[in-house]
Amino acid sequence: MPLKISMSLFVWFISLSMYSFAKENVVADLLVVANEKRLLQYQENGKNKGPTIEILNTLLKEAQLRADIVFMPWARAFVYAKNNPNTLILSIVRTPEREIDFYWLIKVSQLTLEFISLASKPENHVKSIAQAKNKSIAIVLNSIAHKDLISQGFSEKHNLYTVPNDEKMMNLFINGRVDLIYADPLSIRHYLNTYNNERVEVRNNKIIFKNQRYSYIAINKSTDSAIIKQLQQAANQVEKTAEYSRLFTK
Repeated sequence: MPLKISMSLFVWFISLSMYSFAKENVVADLLVVANEKRLLQYQENGKNKGPTIEILNTLLKEAQLRADIVFMPWARAFVYAKNNPNTLILSIVRTPEREIDFYWLIKVSQLTLEFISLASKPENHVKSIAQAKNKSIAIVLNSIAHKDLISQGFSEKHNLYTVPNDEKMMNLFINGRVDLIYADPLSIRHYLNTYNNERVEVRNNKIIFKNQRYSYIAINKSTDSAIIKQLQQAANQVEKTAEYSRLFTK
């Protein structure tokens, strides 16, 4: 009898060990690359947070897929997602030139791009493109805002100061090292509140036509077709839920 009990315990121990090993070595189906934006997606105390992360998790659960999430500067995230199959990116604005590289799975936010200045520096408030071109502007490298301004005749040589992320852009702006930023006013006010800069007052002005856009969770077009189909079908289901509507307008 003791031998039978010992053998049973041994088998149970081996089974438990194999289960634990398998659990710790689950291979993700996808990689998600993301740029930190406090209003949408960010990391805090080692945890991924934000409404876009919640939409992503709901989408993956519905599709029965697993993914690892890696945060990195926007320019690097975009290049990686563009060149690597089985890669999702969030959040990314949909533009005609990006159609060739991505499938657009689900909307996660609506943004408006405007010129923003410090209220304490009225001399930097602009009402036209011509005025803005005479100011220094901090902008995240290769972002949709950066591309917008380049298309309007702005350049790094004359008026743009490119940075890798929103945090560096905001540091330059708050400390008065640039005159303007070109960004979403709601996101900027959220950033100021999050980092205890409520006393920093800003002014903004809509100048460029068609400055309202949607951002998405998108996936590299070279991804396995079965995975793309799973995600597209899952997105159709998620979009019908009240929880998605709440997160989209959050």
